[in-house]
Amino acid sequence: MASYSRRLIALSRVPIEKNPKIDERIVFIFDTSSLEQLEPIEIPASSTIVIIDHHVEKENPIPADIAVIDPMRTSTAEIVWELFKKFKYRDEDSAKVLLAGIISDTSNFRYANAKTFKTVYEILNLYDFSIPEISQLVAPVSDENTEQAKRMAILKACQRMEIHKVGKFVVVTSKVSAYEALACKVFLQLGADVAIVGSDKGGVRISARAKDYLVKRGLHLGKIMEKVGPIIEGSGGGHAGAAGANGKKNLGEAMKFLVKEIEKFLKSLS
Repeated sequence: MASYSRRLIALSRVPIEKNPKIDERIVFIFDTSSLEQLEPIEIPASSTIVIIDHHVEKENPIPADIAVIDPMRTSTAEIVWELFKKFKYRDEDSAKVLLAGIISDTSNFRYANAKTFKTVYEILNLYDFSIPEISQLVAPVSDENTEQAKRMAILKACQRMEIHKVGKFVVVTSKVSAYEALACKVFLQLGADVAIVGSDKGGVRISARAKDYLVKRGLHLGKIMEKVGPIIEGSGGGHAGAAGANGKKNLGEAMKFLVKEIEKFLKSLS
């Protein structure tokens, strides 16, 4: 569990269980695109499932009895805030966690839109806390071992890097054991237009990032990553410029598919 997750859980007045046995009549599932992401948790067939999400899962959606989905929102926390308002529910710790969720899911507002900032304004207008205070809740805690592991992951990613030239654009792929998203970020800083980094340690994980100018021209990594879900027997999705997927197998096939789809888009620009 990430260090910032532990900080947020500390604010909860409800006990948090890991991999609990579910026997509740109604089950709420937040920001989760497939049942595979919940494994090993099993949801009884008799339970009523309520989905709250800001992604529209097309390839392998969870069979929901009630679905509250708004793809125009940049985070699920914003949708929960709207539900709080509708049911006139107010709680300072809950609002604090929702604001932390917005900051985290939008990568410190990088993927925010007008609705995002409207929600943030409403929360800050009601409660006496600041953005820097909440940002600290979701800031990663680093120590010497963590920093060394990150450096090693980046160096290995560079060592295993493959470069795909598509006209004037550069797509970079690589494979690591951990820190896939960080490796993608570094590749963009080094000059790649699109970066895709995968891992097959303990299951398949893939992260992808793209430069903003490609997003403005129509590239949507989240939609492409949704198609990867069935390939890796899992699920995928995300934002236009930052997306990911989690599954069980077929990392190589998934990486080839992603490169092919992105190359197809880039060729359409020339």
